[in-house]
Amino acid sequence: MKFSTIDYEVKDGIASILLNRPEHLNAVNSTMSNELPKAWKLFNEDNSAIVAILSNHGTKSFCAGADLDDLPDMDGDIGKSTIESIKWTSLQNKIWKPVICAVSGMACGGGLHFIADSDIVIATEKSTFFDTHVKVGMVAGLEPVSLSRKIPFERVLRMSLMGGSERIDAVEAKNIGLISEIVKESNLMNRAIEIANKIKIHSPSALAKTKKAIWDSTETGLTQALNNAWDIITEQQTHADFKEGTKAFIEKRSPNWAPYKNNE
Repeated sequence: MKFSTIDYEVKDGIASILLNRPEHLNAVNSTMSNELPKAWKLFNEDNSAIVAILSNHGTKSFCAGADLDDLPDMDGDIGKSTIESIKWTSLQNKIWKPVICAVSGMACGGGLHFIADSDIVIATEKSTFFDTHVKVGMVAGLEPVSLSRKIPFERVLRMSLMGGSERIDAVEAKNIGLISEIVKESNLMNRAIEIANKIKIHSPSALAKTKKAIWDSTETGLTQALNNAWDIITEQQTHADFKEGTKAFIEKRSPNWAPYKNNE
């Protein structure tokens, strides 16, 4: 499938999804907003794609949020649209395959969706993170609410209320847990691929269920989260990979994993 605002490719078990509007700071316009869910669906249904890397073309901006000159389509009239209008990220599309976000440049406003919803986030030395919603009369809602599950609550409020007057640089982003690693610009994709290669050797079904158990835990209290995780653990015990994994370990060989099915 060809996209006009995204580059999508699968190679050696790794899908790359690159935002491709660098001349517009990779802002999400109406076309990209419609193409992103299609790209995630393509990744989810491709048995050859085990892990995805989300990144960007250009070095100035990873994603500047919604394009104010061509706002994404909503599913209702102004003031009456639903949250289902926004399905940019893997998590918003219920993708349980692992996703690495490799950030080059600034991530602001709606671009923070991708940071909040990816499983592993790495960034270049010059990357910055800030929120400009209130600056243009919009509510900073979805991104900071999600980010408050990842980084200190007061830091989320400070970023959201200052409207871009302050930016979180890569060093602070790593210190507060917004990203996990800082890399040189020239090595960004190589490093993301290195991480993906270390992930893709494992059971696709176990990876997906592990991710789901962890993300689901953010929606509930501890006891319910542990019970839910236990249900997922026991479910995996009936999967072919459970038997194959232990057998391969005993026989000291590489396992032959079953393809991941998105309805597992």
